[in-house]
Amino acid sequence: MKKIILAFTAVVIMASCVFASVVMTARVGFLRRLNTTEEEFARIIQDSQRLTGWNLLSNRHELYGVKFYDSLNTMLLALEKYDIDEIALPDVVAEYITKVNPAYKICCVSILRSPMSLAFGFRKDNAALAWKFNRVIQDMEDDWTLPEIQGLYIYNDSKKPVTFDKFDGAETIRAAVTGDIPPIDYVDEAGNPSGFNTALLAEIGKRLKVNIELVDIEAGARNVALMSGKVDVVFWYETAKGVEWNLDAPEGVILSNPYYSWGKFYHLMKQ
Repeated sequence: MKKIILAFTAVVIMASCVFASVVMTARVGFLRRLNTTEEEFARIIQDSQRLTGWNLLSNRHELYGVKFYDSLNTMLLALEKYDIDEIALPDVVAEYITKVNPAYKICCVSILRSPMSLAFGFRKDNAALAWKFNRVIQDMEDDWTLPEIQGLYIYNDSKKPVTFDKFDGAETIRAAVTGDIPPIDYVDEAGNPSGFNTALLAEIGKRLKVNIELVDIEAGARNVALMSGKVDVVFWYETAKGVEWNLDAPEGVILSNPYYSWGKFYHLMKQ
């Protein structure tokens, strides 16, 4: 009898482990990180021993199966098809999506041990342009223009199209944008560029007295566009202090000073 009870207990434990592995593992979509693999990124965000950097502190304490996507649209399509269970996005992006599309809901929050920041990316052979952008970003912080643009286009969700000043005979800087992560990067229904990053680029162009030419790309093609010379600057790479290495900026990329930060990923799932 004792052997039967022990055997039954062992079966129950094994079944519980199998069940737990099913319900406690979420397949989560992320926009592609350019300097790491899905497997490595999954290990990093699950590692509770890491005290800084990319480690996510989820309020559900699940294991994550990570899947990278080259654009928000393809990630949302995968969610519709149940190829993944959730998608993880910066808090303001997730809030925007749930506001315009009630088919999605925020299911949990992951808090970053170190806030994530957005930075412009440049080729290493274009350090002079990086220096100019850094100087303007600092000036915009000092005169409060940067937080003003953030407030208008991110937190007040302005959909007003952005216009760019034109300077005859001036240098043209080709800037890669995605239009894919509103309200940070947004293109309206008529195809007009809007959103925070476009407004920021317009102000930088105005202060540098250069012409800004926008080039549409997918998020996953950022580095190819930059290194091939198709563009001179990419409007966003993700970076954070205290990480072992930068998971979103491969070799050959110079990052500008950060121009926007967030401390939470919101996870979206279908209603």
